[in-house]
Order: sequence, then structure tokens, then C-alpha cells
Amino acid sequence: MAEACCAAHAAMPAATGSRRRRLWELGGHAHCPVVGVCVPLERVRQLAKKLLVLQGKEEDWDDYTLHCSLVTAAARRNAVAEALQKDLEQRFALDVRGAAQARCRDSLMAWWRARAVRGEGIAGALWATLTHPRCDEWLEMRVLGQVHMLQHQLGAAQRVDLARHRELVAEHQALARDYAAVQQRVTAWSRERAREQQAWEQERMQLRAQHIGLQTQLAQAQEQLQLLQASRPDLPEREALRERLAEQVERTQALQREINRLSARPMAPVVQPAAPASVVKQEPAAEAVVLANRVVLCVGGRGGSVPQYRQAVEGCGAQFLHHDGGSEHRPAQLEPQLAAADLVICQTGCISHDAYWRVKDHCKRHQKRCVFVDTPGRNAFERALAQAAQAATGDGAAPAP
Repeated sequence: MAEACCAAHAAMPAATGSRRRRLWELGGHAHCPVVGVCVPLERVRQLAKKLLVLQGKEEDWDDYTLHCSLVTAAARRNAVAEALQKDLEQRFALDVRGAAQARCRDSLMAWWRARAVRGEGIAGALWATLTHPRCDEWLEMRVLGQVHMLQHQLGAAQRVDLARHRELVAEHQALARDYAAVQQRVTAWSRERAREQQAWEQERMQLRAQHIGLQTQLAQAQEQLQLLQASRPDLPEREALRERLAEQVERTQALQREINRLSARPMAPVVQPAAPASVVKQEPAAEAVVLANRVVLCVGGRGGSVPQYRQAVEGCGAQFLHHDGGSEHRPAQLEPQLAAADLVICQTGCISHDAYWRVKDHCKRHQKRCVFVDTPGRNAFERALAQAAQAATGDGAAPAP
């Protein structure tokens, strides 16, 4: 296969043997590309500082001077060239093993072109190709020419990249200014939102404090209501009686207005029928005048006689109220009725002790007329009613209109 590959270039001298060439064995025009491409500038500085004797101060040694010094030293075998050879062999050992697979110049040329086209590891490919046993002068010139053109292209690309870099720098500065302005607006907005949030939090705390205060007041009011209800279990009944009393007062006022209206009209003489002896004896006309528009409370008595009591009281033009003295009605219901009454007739034989003392104490405190009746019945009730009317007349009570 080696003979077939080399037949196409029979006119050109082919390299023989299997020994790889050393750095100082390369052509004189190869040292500059090898040092410039294969050795990084940092390594060039280290080797020059360590192995070369240079004139002047160290800060005056520029990269070009060091490069030229290493290129000159690499042209012959010396400590500098051997150090460069060792460094390049270690650095590109993988590339050297990869190029060793090529058995002829054409296969080596194909391997080099593949690496150059991909643009991967040009430095390692250059060293491995130039030092390969099958690299002759013709291949060396082709490789160095391509490297030279790649350097030109790299320089042009660098110039393009530099211009693009400048454009990107200008664009970056503009974007940085815009970003700074946006950042300032965002910062101002964040501060404003923080102030609003703080104000909302303060308002929320105030509303929460007010809510807790209202809940506390509500709890206290409910507790007071429970205590009041516990201390006055008859409060609902008293409220019902108060409403009933208000209705009675309203009814009384309506009746009084009707009486006043009728009193203002001329009345025709009315012939009164003959009355029973008991009624004549009690002078019902005088009783009607004295008790008209008054409220008479009957405490106690038989339940079946209550309609008769009502008839007797309302026959005198008065309003009738009744309390059974504790048998069914509660004693607490007696207080509002006593407060509304103008005259109290207490039938002592049919009431409880509590009701008796309530009636007596209330009438004494409020100087309200009270007639006590021992015997329940209509006749006794009518006598008590007449007695109360006579007493009111004797006291100079003005008759109601």
C-alpha cells in the first residue's frame, strides 16, 4: 500500500525510515511557525526567562523579541531547542499518536487536511505532521503554506471580530445605560410599593384593633344581657305587660277623645229606668261621674265573677283591670297593673300573701286609694266600688269630663 501511495509522487524524493524528526532537524523556515503556533506566549516567556540570556531589563522584553530569540535558538541543537522539543512532545502526545497511523505521505496529507478543515487542534496537527517520518520537503511546504494562510485568515477574522467587538461594546454600553434607567424606575416603584404596603399594614392593624374592640364590647354586652336575664327571669313577661299597658293607654286616650267629642254636642234628656234598691242606695250617677275615665284594678276574687266585676266597673265609665292574686298570674305581673291603676279593690280572701303585701306596699308608697274586701262576690265588690267613689267625692276629687 505504501508503494501505491507514493507512486503518484515518484518524481519527488520521499522520506524514508521510521524515526521522527526533531525540532532542530526541521527546515529553517519551519521554526517560526512551529514556535509561533505550537508554543503559547506564556510558555515562551517562561522558557526565555529560564534558558535565554537577554540584554536589558525584564520589563523591556516584548513578546516579539522573545519569539525571535526562541526561533533562533531552535535552529540548532542546544538546551533551548531540547527544552522546546520535550515540551512539544509532552503537549501534543495524543496528536503524535494519531498521526502515526498514516503510513505514507498521501495518508499523512489527508490526515492534516481533515484536522485543518475542522479547525480542531491546528497546533498539535502541525507539530505531528512536520515531525512525522513520512513528511518530506514537499509536504512540509504545503503544510506551512496552509498555516501561513490560516494566520492571514485568523488576522482578518480578528480584525472583523475586533470591529464587531467594538460594536458590541457600544451596544453593551447603551444597554447598560438603559438597564440603569430601568433599574432606577424599578427601585422607585419598589419603594413606592413598600410605602403603600406599610400604609396598608398599618390600616389593617388599626382595623384589626377596632374589630377586637368591637368583639370585646359585644362579649361584654352579651355577658351583661345574660346577667340581666338571670337576675330578672320575668323580664319577657314584664315586657309583654308593658306593651299591653301601652295598648290600653292608647285605647284610653282614644276613648277620652271620643268622650270629649260627644261632650261637646248637646245632649237630649234621657229618662232613666227604675234601678234596683241596692243600686239606688249607692247613688250610681254620682259613682259614674267620679269613676269615669279611671282605671280600676281588681286583685283576687272568684274567676267566675270577673265578668260581673268588669260589668260593674265599665258601667261607671271606668277601665277594668284584673289580677287573680297569684293563683295563675305571676306576682311580678302585678307591678305594672298597680302602676296603671287609679283605684285598687283587693279581695283579701282570694289572694296570696305575696300579692297582698305587694298591693299594700305599692298603694302606701304611691298614696293610691285601695279598698280591701273580705268577702268575694258581686255585691261586696259593688259596695267597695261605691265606698271608693264616696271617699273620692269626700276628698274633693274633681269629676272627670
